[in-house]
Amino acid sequence: MRNSISRLIIGVACSFMSLLLKADSSFANFESPQAHSLQISADGSSLYAVNTPANLLTVYSLQQPESPELKTEIPVGIEPVSVAVRSEKEIWVVNHISDSISVIDLELGVVTATIAVGDRPGDIVFTGAGKQAFVSSMTERAVYVIDASSRHVVKKIQIAGHNPRSLLASHDGSKVWVAIFHSGNQTTVVPHDLATDPPKASNENLPSAPKQGIIVSTNDRRWQKQLKVNVTDDDVFEIDVSELKVTRTFSKVGTILFNMALHPSSDNIWVANTEARNLVRFEPALRGHVVDNRVSVINRKQGLTSAFWDLNEGLDYSMIPNKSALESSVAQPTDLVFNQTGTMAFVTSYGTDRIGILDESGSVVNRIEVGESEGAITNTRNKRGPRALALHPGEQVLYTLNRLSNSISVIDLSLTKQTSEIEMQDPTPLKIREGRGYLFDAKLSGNGTVSCASCHIDADRDGLAWDLGDPGGKLFNNGSVNPLHPMKGPLMTQTLRGLAGERIFHWRADRPGLNSFNGTFPNLMGGGLLADEDMQLFADYMQTIRFGSNPISVSADSIRGEEIFNSRLGIAREGKNSFRCVDCHKRESGSGSAGFTGLIGQSTKAAQLRGLNERMVFAGNARVNGFGFGADGSKETLSKFLEDTHRFKPLSVEDRKSLEAFLLTFPTETPAIVGKVITVRQAQAEKASTLLAITAVLEQSQGLNCPVKLTGRLDGKLLNHWYIADDNSFSTGDVEDSVLTLEQILKALAGDQKGVISLTVHPD
Repeated sequence: MRNSISRLIIGVACSFMSLLLKADSSFANFESPQAHSLQISADGSSLYAVNTPANLLTVYSLQQPESPELKTEIPVGIEPVSVAVRSEKEIWVVNHISDSISVIDLELGVVTATIAVGDRPGDIVFTGAGKQAFVSSMTERAVYVIDASSRHVVKKIQIAGHNPRSLLASHDGSKVWVAIFHSGNQTTVVPHDLATDPPKASNENLPSAPKQGIIVSTNDRRWQKQLKVNVTDDDVFEIDVSELKVTRTFSKVGTILFNMALHPSSDNIWVANTEARNLVRFEPALRGHVVDNRVSVINRKQGLTSAFWDLNEGLDYSMIPNKSALESSVAQPTDLVFNQTGTMAFVTSYGTDRIGILDESGSVVNRIEVGESEGAITNTRNKRGPRALALHPGEQVLYTLNRLSNSISVIDLSLTKQTSEIEMQDPTPLKIREGRGYLFDAKLSGNGTVSCASCHIDADRDGLAWDLGDPGGKLFNNGSVNPLHPMKGPLMTQTLRGLAGERIFHWRADRPGLNSFNGTFPNLMGGGLLADEDMQLFADYMQTIRFGSNPISVSADSIRGEEIFNSRLGIAREGKNSFRCVDCHKRESGSGSAGFTGLIGQSTKAAQLRGLNERMVFAGNARVNGFGFGADGSKETLSKFLEDTHRFKPLSVEDRKSLEAFLLTFPTETPAIVGKVITVRQAQAEKASTLLAITAVLEQSQGLNCPVKLTGRLDGKLLNHWYIADDNSFSTGDVEDSVLTLEQILKALAGDQKGVISLTVHPD
């Protein structure tokens, strides 16, 4: 008998160790965008921080404000990005990949309810003394309104903007403002067949540039008649809390909008943002000055954006390299907070690891260094990335959550310096922790104002096209029949997600491997080339970034579209050959290689098809994106793209509709079940439906090779178990291994009034 028990324990332990090794080796890097990831309780006694990579809410005691002390770590959903305090006993956390809210009872120290909200939730605020919660859904372009007592969604408010994210509530709780993350700047592209000829190259040895489009403002009267494109410029939406509807909008705020703050006395809204300079044509003209890093001020009384404050005012962009600029520059401002009187504001510099101190006129009057790279010193592998701020209500202490190092810096404002740094639990592999800095570090530019992430926001896109051609460049060859011209025309910013396994990059397939992007650092950013080992580390990191799941359900149309995609011959116009869609888009990601003539009349790569659902041009009847589909973004819908007889042989309306449906449901590398959370309390423990729901999730997760974690509280003890499919049980796998079956758990839960469990599906 004893030997049988020993064999059972050894078997469970081996299964568990195998699970742990698998989980450690397959860390999923989503680079989810944090919003308000750091908060302080109203009385200043506690600090709450989301730990995105560890899927935790971390709680610190501020009994000594300058020395936060860890109180507890509470498991939540997958990729928490924002936190809001409902009361001294309850905290709500937004889970970006789980598409949910974790409701936390601080006395029990566990999640007591999970509320499903729209796809890719981004931020949360409370109004009415915690009676209502407002949660943004980025890809659904909506704000969910939740009754905080019943935990039911009472309304879904549509927001006509691309990726609504950061939220702000008025002091009296009567208004909620929504900032559009990828707000755009009312630029669009004139297609190559309408555009004027490209200018003559400055390099006299170059032949004429290929026919190409040009980027213009939609307000440019020279093109309005031909284009007939009307892109909205609604950047911040105001929701009336009593009516639960949008009552007004504010425009001309910025291109990429981060967090907002309400001035204590004027009630003006300050918005941290960057403004893209994509109307500037050609890479040499943009070198070192790709975006402006700003704070914009919305005057609520006047109903307009009344000020734009450049956080690098007076900087001479023509001087590269510029050491003095590197010592002081503010790049990619992601958050800002006011002091109690509003005489001073603090703004993060995500790109240069510092905090800017602003006066009431928006001038940067001082700076505080975060981490170990003061002034012009570059320490990319140990970059902090200050993302969110929280100011102690009664002390001169400022806290910043550093997204890239997963740490919290404590800043003494009386000394204007960081006095300590607290590391949070971090399962992120070393190659990701050290490699990600090369994407976000603006000190790798010539003046500290731009990083790769200035356009590849949080490793994704900015929703814009750029003309990064070079009239003084040379012809070069990417392996295709004809050499490529350095004047390539407008091309959309591509996402850095889903690059694993790819060998050739860029729309024209002109980058044979990620290491070949090294030239971007001197040519566009005005910095220096990375050392080979640094560039390799950066390339390795970029191949770890992945998409979340595609939320769009498969339909009859999409099934028919998949059949056409995989089977229909004669789709493409390419010589005398007869191609199927899949013959070019052959990889699992939907990508291919160079070899066919694309829109711009040059050798073109078949780009990956993941994430097309996130590039929709219209929100309802409003066009919110100036750039849509195709290499230059000139097609406003996928159906229009499929109408292009330059690429495709004529397709029927029904075929285009089916193909579009399939492309919008194109699967990512992340199964839909990842992030799924089931939270059960005593009242549901004995219901047959509960057992069926949990069993279905366990079976589906097992089939997809996705680990399932059990957390919660049972019989007064905290749970931290993983599901072992071979034994159909849950195990802690530690020295005092606790093995529980689902039946045991539900039976114990039925008799435990304070008990609660959550099962969360983790990425494979």
